[in-house]
This record gives sequence, structure tokens and C-alpha cells, in this order.
Amino acid sequence: MVTVAPGQSLFSTLRELEISTFELLVQSNGAMPKVILEDGSAPFSLDNVGELKTRLNDEDVRVCALLLGTDFGSDQAQQHTLWATQAVRAAHTLGANAVRIDTATANRVLSPAQAREAFVRGILPVLEATADTAVDLGIENHGRISNDPAWLQATFDSVGDPRLGLTLDVGNLYWWGHPLSSLYALIESLAPRARHTHIKSIAYPPEMRETQREIGFEYARYNAPVDRGDIDMKRVVEILHAAGYNRTLCLENEFLGALSPEERIATTRREAQFLRGAQTS
Repeated sequence: MVTVAPGQSLFSTLRELEISTFELLVQSNGAMPKVILEDGSAPFSLDNVGELKTRLNDEDVRVCALLLGTDFGSDQAQQHTLWATQAVRAAHTLGANAVRIDTATANRVLSPAQAREAFVRGILPVLEATADTAVDLGIENHGRISNDPAWLQATFDSVGDPRLGLTLDVGNLYWWGHPLSSLYALIESLAPRARHTHIKSIAYPPEMRETQREIGFEYARYNAPVDRGDIDMKRVVEILHAAGYNRTLCLENEFLGALSPEERIATTRREAQFLRGAQTS
């Protein structure tokens, strides 16, 4: 995910970062607010995907996945099913492999089992309506519910469609409190389901790395660039490749907003170079 510096377009930022592939945020109204052009406008949406595809081709860049924040447990569930269906169609047009969908819900009354039932009701029509595409759907493991491997497996079993997999976020598993030494076996168990990835890390004090920590423990304080965190990304890449994952490693850094525009560029470029090295070393 790319943070565009003030006064720059998305495409000039990508060139400066030496990155040619990115994840595309799509809001529930179809807008794509991060595709900022040279004049500061963000004119693209699900309604003019063909025009976006032309611009991407002209810039020689591509979209690896679309990012949605669906909520199938809310009173907007039907609209979110339509949104997700349109996004999968757009991903197909753009040549993206996956659409990241969300299982989280603002409906705090729902139990984890009820949240799963609501998600299944919402996502089955999406899968059925887009069965003629090769686009996968990735549940991101984040929050208190979908970082639970048992909950994820029950969800996959309930849906029963191989196009439903994971947006596997290795940093979120560590965020959930899993000790570092147990993290890699967990990633290995989930890797066959990976359809898309979010790669980020956390740097805890040494004495905390092997403890079962409280969920989300001081994340704002300890989240770190992938080259400076606790997670062995070379090992993660090896696990993903062994499971057959050969798609984009989607770099995520959730503290870039605290940096200056120059620091964001320097940090993201360094992280991207690090991940390239992890794939080739």
C-alpha cells in the first residue's frame, strides 16, 4: 500500500519508490481515493475501471489486489455484497488476482459464530455471481475474531469454495499475541490458503517476544518496518513459496503517517528493497 506524498501523484510516487505493483483501496461508494493524479484529483471509481486500466497500462504499473472494508454483519450487508461483486468484476478487468474482503463488523452484539454466519451469507452470493472470473477473495486475519485459526477454518468449511482464502497478514498474527517461535508453524498452516498478503512487522523488547501477550499489546509503540522487526521475513517468504504462493508480497507499514514525506519515501523504498532481497536470497 502506497502513501502518496503531498503534491505528488500516485504514479510519480510509484516511480520514486521504484515499485510497479500496488494494492488498490476501493470505498463502499466505489471511489478509489488513493489514485491521485498530477492535478490532485482522484477521478477513478468502479464506474470507470476501463479508463483506469488504460492509465495503468500507460504507466506500466499494475494492481495486485483490491482492498475492501466489507461489513456483512451490519444493516448494509446487502449493499456490501453488491460492492464486493462489483469489485471482483473490476479486479478481473484490471488483471488483479484477488480482492481483500473483511469479516470484521461494527455490530458488537454478534458473537464470533454469528459474525461468521453473517459473513457466509454475504460472501456466498459474491462467489456465485463471479464464478466465471479467476479472481480470489482473501479474508484478512485481523482484529480479535479473524486472527483465530479455528474461526478461519470453520469459515472456510462453511463456504466450501477454494476461491475464498486469506489475505495473510503475518504482522497481525504476531499482534494477536502469538509468541514469536510459534508464529512460523502457524504461518505454515495458513499459507496454503494465501491468495494475497500484507507484510508487516513488530519489534517487541526481547523479553516479550516469546510470551503470550495481550491482543494488540502497545502496537502503536512497537510496530516496525519489515527490515527492523522481529519476524524473519526470509523464513516467511520460504514458507509461502513452499505452499505455492507466487503472487505479490504487499508491503504494509502502519506508522508512515507519523513520518515526513521524505522519510516515508526513504522507509518504503528501503523496505521494498529488503523484501526483494528476502525473495532472492
